[in-house]
Amino acid sequence: MEEEFDSYDLMTPEEFGALSELDEEPLPSMQMALAGINNVCSLVGNVTNTFAQVSLAAQQTKYEISKLEYELDRFIAENEHRLEKFKAVAPILSKQLENASQRIDKITDTILASSSDSLSDESLKKQSTLVDLLNTSNETFNNLLVKLITI
Repeated sequence: MEEEFDSYDLMTPEEFGALSELDEEPLPSMQMALAGINNVCSLVGNVTNTFAQVSLAAQQTKYEISKLEYELDRFIAENEHRLEKFKAVAPILSKQLENASQRIDKITDTILASSSDSLSDESLKKQSTLVDLLNTSNETFNNLLVKLITI
């Protein structure tokens, strides 16, 4: 099927002549206008890219802040639990430390008092036993301190 030719689609000679006159004069000004439009489009593109980067950075910052808030909340809860545990165990360990300290003092006093005795075999055995007991008591005291620190 062929399209019909419409005479209204043709330009008149006057219109054609006027168009050819326009083409000669405004071409440099049209090129400048197009260059200006290109510059504006380029600037808009740069602004859009910058805005996208800022938006992405803001989202990443929000994510990092929420992650830090979660970690802080977890840290606080964990340490509150440790504090409650410490409050429950500390008086017991404190009493045990006090008892161990008193035992060490008594053993030390006994060792010092018996050191003036004669150097008989029985006296040396007694002092050796007391020193062993002092070492054991000291280890017990140290273990209690470690428990208190690691609660």
